[in-house]
Amino acid sequence: MARVRDWVELGKTTISSLKTSDVATLYGTEWPSTRKMLIAEHAGEIEREPRRLKRFVRTRSAILFGIAKRLAPLRRVIFLVVFIWFFACLGTIFTHTHRQLDWWLFVEVASAFIIMTLLLGMELIDKIKFRDELELARDLQAHLLPASPPQTEEYAIAAFNRIANTVGGDIYDFVPLPDGRLAVLFGDASGHGMAAGLVMAVAHAAFRTQLDVDPSPASIVGSLNRILCRAGGKRSFFSACYFLIERDGNWVAMVAGHPQVIRIDAHGKVAERIGCGAYPLGIKPSLVWPELRGTLGRGEQLLFHSDGLTEARNADDCEFGDAYVEAIVACNATPTATGVVDALVNAWTAFAGGRADDDVSIAVIARR
Repeated sequence: MARVRDWVELGKTTISSLKTSDVATLYGTEWPSTRKMLIAEHAGEIEREPRRLKRFVRTRSAILFGIAKRLAPLRRVIFLVVFIWFFACLGTIFTHTHRQLDWWLFVEVASAFIIMTLLLGMELIDKIKFRDELELARDLQAHLLPASPPQTEEYAIAAFNRIANTVGGDIYDFVPLPDGRLAVLFGDASGHGMAAGLVMAVAHAAFRTQLDVDPSPASIVGSLNRILCRAGGKRSFFSACYFLIERDGNWVAMVAGHPQVIRIDAHGKVAERIGCGAYPLGIKPSLVWPELRGTLGRGEQLLFHSDGLTEARNADDCEFGDAYVEAIVACNATPTATGVVDALVNAWTAFAGGRADDDVSIAVIARR
């Protein structure tokens, strides 16, 4: 329960932050915009109504309908109950004033109800606008992640992504270069939601731009780090790994604060974990990450995953963990790129019940 001191402090903060322009904006911009959206479905009928009183009544009815329609079913029921309760209160007032209605009391109660309803409508429209913006961001972001990863003569690629909120912060991109090499970016922006999605979009744009200039790990990772440091400072952490894979299986990579990449041998066993603890991108422009080198043999695979997979928890609050990932890989009866991804997704879905508390991304690159 909030203390009196908390209420007083909230009141002081509210009064100190109020501006004359806020009132003007509320009356001149926010309410007309809200009203227009709420009555949009009946706007034509209202405009065609010649009598002013009927037009007034229809407008208020359309506003109430617009609010109710945009509420979730359970909240719609609660809104209806409150609406009925309001008229029941008016009946009680009428009864207790010996059937002589106190019009001033009636106006007070009705005004309080109307003001609260209008505030509800404005808050509701704000949330709807925000939701629409999120859905637009989600649609734009969906185009950044390849729906069907490219396949090359040397490499088969499979990937999976599930976001926790409307907008996610995970990214993967696989770009076959003209000389036969394969450039792979796999990353995870800090947190999730709109902020993570913006960092993800900036990182993707910077990656694609720099790839045309110089695809080497030092160039790609260095460029991403500098741009993210300028874009948002300490709020733009981006854990990432970048691999540049030759046609003959040789690769050079950098891993910056990302979960280790797993090399799976031709027998389907975990052979190596690539990368170790390091700072993510977006902290300091001067940071440098070591280049890692290795070879992907025939029939071998590289497994990438975000921490949303290993940190997923079940109903008993147990963590999915790295050991479980290795066990699934070792027991998988279909050791293809698609088979490994499907096995991990099915195991995660069964483990977490399909609930994603964080974005989950998985990718496998298999040398044919």
